[in-house]
Amino acid sequence: FTPSTFPYIPRFLTFLLNMRAGAAVAVASAVTVDVSSRADSPFVALKQQFSQVEAQIKSAGQVTPGVYSTVKKLQKMVETIIEPAIIESHAADQLLVLTVFREIIACDAQYKKFLSGTKAKAQAALKSVKTEWAECGGTVEELKQRYAECLDARDVLVRHNNTICCQEFAVCSSPTGYGDCEVVKLERGFAGCNYKDMTGEECFAQAKALVAPLHGYFSNQDKKYEALRFECAKFTAATKAKVAECAYLQEAVNAKVMQTNEQAEEFNQAAENTEANCRTACADYKECRAKTISAYQKVVGPCETTSSYGGGDCVKNRENDRKSEWEATQTIACLLKHYCTGGKFEEEQVENCKATVDSYHLAVTYPKVPEEMPCEIPDCGRCPGCDECVDRPYYQYETPCYGSPLE
Repeated sequence: FTPSTFPYIPRFLTFLLNMRAGAAVAVASAVTVDVSSRADSPFVALKQQFSQVEAQIKSAGQVTPGVYSTVKKLQKMVETIIEPAIIESHAADQLLVLTVFREIIACDAQYKKFLSGTKAKAQAALKSVKTEWAECGGTVEELKQRYAECLDARDVLVRHNNTICCQEFAVCSSPTGYGDCEVVKLERGFAGCNYKDMTGEECFAQAKALVAPLHGYFSNQDKKYEALRFECAKFTAATKAKVAECAYLQEAVNAKVMQTNEQAEEFNQAAENTEANCRTACADYKECRAKTISAYQKVVGPCETTSSYGGGDCVKNRENDRKSEWEATQTIACLLKHYCTGGKFEEEQVENCKATVDSYHLAVTYPKVPEEMPCEIPDCGRCPGCDECVDRPYYQYETPCYGSPLE
């Protein structure tokens, strides 16, 4: 047996570092073979040859030159082949355990990255949109209030406008606004003159005196009509201005309603996407954990042995085998050394050698699987939309005394 019996060990350690866990498990199971897992392994050969040496020493009562030469060869086998193989096999299994365990940690790290990255950014964006939506909603309510107040003022102006304009119409109801607006009854129905008793000048003076009051009456009526016409025009202009203001406010409300509804739709869609992404990430995380933990447990073991010499496709079995091999090998090495120095077989020396052997350094460290992180699906809520602002009817065009007062 030569060191070339296990040439793969150093290269395997480097190769394993660069592999994913699934591939590492497959390669390690195929390559990392303990020195006692085969009938033709160096450890089995050592035990067989040591038994022969021991029998020869017992038979001869001492170490003969031929036996001495064999002892030296066995010591070299222990030091150059078996011990390095056991140590490097232990290192390979330790690395395998850590490599597979690292895949579990990678699941947690990936989910943490989602929580602190994608999810956090999505929730921050949702908060921003909801704030804008709330501000728009407040503005909508404020504008609706102003619009309602405008409609109240408009309706008051319309009613007052119609009243004033109807009064104007009543004073002079002709289509042109001028003409025979009313019939005036005089105190006497005629303006005759008694020419027998009165002269012509007296009759003219009498007729003039009879008509004279009409001038003042019609002058006053004309002033009243002009005042009413002015008031009608003034309130008509004010009403038109208020109607225009209300129409502007209605457009402003509806524009803000549209903006608010767009933001509500944006929030609702983003909320659904965020919740869906969280559900997907949670399912992927659980699946990743289940798969990597199962692989870890399969690699770690314990598992069934593969032969009468021990072995098995898991680390704990190989660890136990290595410890047994190491302790047996070190006991043999101790006895071989004793044979070289003492030159004979001593029964009590076996127990003395066993007492000096330990295999603590071959204990594999198995990291504890961390607890699964809680997987919470956020309820982002929904933003309701707003209704458009609708005008209420008013009757400035239905007054019987004025055809179109606001035109």
